[in-house]
Amino acid sequence: MLTWSVGILQMALFNIIVLSRKYTFFIGPLMLSTGSLIAGYFYVQVMKTNGADALLDYAGVKDSTWLNKAQSWANDWGVLGLVGMQVIPIPIPSAVIVIAGMMAKMNEIKILVTVYLSKFIQLTLGAVALKYATENQTPEQFIRQQMGAKDE
Repeated sequence: MLTWSVGILQMALFNIIVLSRKYTFFIGPLMLSTGSLIAGYFYVQVMKTNGADALLDYAGVKDSTWLNKAQSWANDWGVLGLVGMQVIPIPIPSAVIVIAGMMAKMNEIKILVTVYLSKFIQLTLGAVALKYATENQTPEQFIRQQMGAKDE
């Protein structure tokens, strides 16, 4: 539920931040990546305690095939498996990537660094593409152009 409500708000703010800043547009990717890092840290702490089974039960993924697939990627490929899950076109939440890494008995620092850096690089490339596609316009200029308004 949060993905559909807060996620939309996050992406709207991300686009506004990226379009509003000429040289410091990387603040948008930095903020979203930092949020994923903080959430990932808490998931690591839950997975280290006896709350792992409760977390998986609550999320309804205890015996799911996709979680087993994610864990096998982490087991077979290590850090590259986590990066692959992060950058494939199907959106896989950072929580799933962290859980898969922890279930594969990977080092928690490696998991968190991988999630943070891969998300930051992915979002930064998206921000650069957004700046390029909008020809470095501000949000106001872009909206005016899309609405067909004349410059005053």
